[in-house]
Amino acid sequence: MGSTGSGSFTDYSKRKSTILDGTNGGTSGNDDCGKAFTTNLEDISRCFYFINKHKVPSVDTEVSVFFNGVRLSIESKLGEEIGYLPTKYNYLKNCIADGIVYKGSIRSSSLTPIPSIIVDITPV
Repeated sequence: MGSTGSGSFTDYSKRKSTILDGTNGGTSGNDDCGKAFTTNLEDISRCFYFINKHKVPSVDTEVSVFFNGVRLSIESKLGEEIGYLPTKYNYLKNCIADGIVYKGSIRSSSLTPIPSIIVDITPV
């Protein structure tokens, strides 16, 4: 029925190692930092790219994940913020702090009925 936690970055424990062999991901033995994922972006119309260009990036545009000081964001190769990751990916902040880089591309994008973007992301 609901979820636990506040969605805050403090809900996620600090990783102890950057080894991606499945031995350091908490009690489950899984290390989510090494997993690729596909997700819809949030708040696209509030981000730099949409505000300045009045459109969404095209399919296959290369992107990366970064922490903007408040939220985990997706940015273009030119550093333009495109949208935000859902809070279920907040654990990535610690992965990024440990030196893991996440890159990917836009799988789908649409301007109507509301701006929407789906991205494929993988650790590199």
